[in-house]
Amino acid sequence: MLCDNSKIGLGCGVFGGAYGPASQSDIVDTVRAALGSDITLLDTSPYYNDSEVRLGSALLELRNEFPRSSYRICTKLGRYGYRQADFDYSAARVVDSVNESMRRLHTDYLDIVLCHDVEFVDCQQVVDVALPKLFELKRQGIVRQVGISGYPLDVLLRIAQVQFERNQPLDVCLSYCNFNLHCQLLPDYVPQLRDAGVKTIVAASPLSMGLLSRDATPPWHPAKPELQAAVAQCNELVHSFAGLNGRADDLSLATMAEDFAFSYDQVDVHLVGAKTSSEVCCALEAYARAQKLRLASGGQYPDAGLQQLYEQIRRLLGPFAGYTWPSPPADA
Repeated sequence: MLCDNSKIGLGCGVFGGAYGPASQSDIVDTVRAALGSDITLLDTSPYYNDSEVRLGSALLELRNEFPRSSYRICTKLGRYGYRQADFDYSAARVVDSVNESMRRLHTDYLDIVLCHDVEFVDCQQVVDVALPKLFELKRQGIVRQVGISGYPLDVLLRIAQVQFERNQPLDVCLSYCNFNLHCQLLPDYVPQLRDAGVKTIVAASPLSMGLLSRDATPPWHPAKPELQAAVAQCNELVHSFAGLNGRADDLSLATMAEDFAFSYDQVDVHLVGAKTSSEVCCALEAYARAQKLRLASGGQYPDAGLQQLYEQIRRLLGPFAGYTWPSPPADA
């Protein structure tokens, strides 16, 4: 089966260091590997530390290999820090943020601009102030597509429905951590988002912001202790199975999480973070593997032992399938 790699987007938030350091040379190699493999969507934000600056520098260095028309930049605005006080959805800040992003990214237009983490502010600020100004910039050709991102799906849907009622439907909606091994809420909302006129739905963070990786859960992760404990148990099961079956190098909870998440085909793009070229290659391999397995629609691993392991993991994480952590968090 030939895979459409344009259904994978490169999450460049990792360039900002939240998941460990990344050298600029590695970032250049990462972007080159992605664009050279027909991954055309590059996602970033001013909130991700210096991600925009580092991505922009990489694109500038690669401009002779990959012209501006060969990729799409998705960035965000409105969120500039951890706390709610760090949000600014005013019309003036929308314009300034777009101009600042274009400067950092060395471009005179932005393919997609999203209102970032819309659940942190009053809905009216988004629909009455920020989005109208963004659609104005779209009419001017500075922004090509307009949308929102966030975690609570009910908030994303409510804003999409308001925009649809106003005859100005969203072009893009980005949801993160809502379709993975421990949470499968997104499929309930995709048809409703489509009915609200959303053209492109992006599913981000198949590893649930590092929770489902083989490494230790990031200390800032908001998942409740019971879920983190269940994930740790899953990691132990996979580690044991991999060791007994000579697969320590190519099997982990992370690979199984990608097998599952990437097989969900009702979204338009799966966004995955990578900060090395080898991580890009692994993501491409995972996507190709997931298209064959089709776990999200009832497919199975051909290896009986691996299928049994997968079923154990699903049973352990099943109690959390509808769980979401608070967003915004109490300390924001």
